Amino acid sequence: MKPTIKVWPVPRLTEDQLKALFLSIVQTCMEFKQLHVQNENDIIVGFPQDAMEFGLGVDLVVEIGIPRCLVLLREEPIYPEIAVEIGLTIKEFFRRHGYTPSVQCEYHLTHGTILDD
Repeated sequence: MKPTIKVWPVPRLTEDQLKALFLSIVQTCMEFKQLHVQNENDIIVGFPQDAMEFGLGVDLVVEIGIPRCLVLLREEPIYPEIAVEIGLTIKEFFRRHGYTPSVQCEYHLTHGTILDD
């Protein structure tokens, strides 16, 4: 079971820019041992297409799904902090590419069962 991250509605980006954004998100996730992300194969990141053109890149939504099986009952819940850091990574990426988006991050626990080591 892997964490999932969806970012939308993104402005038009080149394949290289999308790959750079993907790798930035992976790098940020690797900093949090709770997500168990050691490389790009341990996470699913999606950039759903949006049919609209107006406003792309102005307001971004980042949805972070964390499998329940990664949550240990005795562990301090830091998922809000993880969501903030991922949001800041995405915001900084877009700033470097000429956009100043507002970023709304939300997280939720998804599939799987809770482990109690």
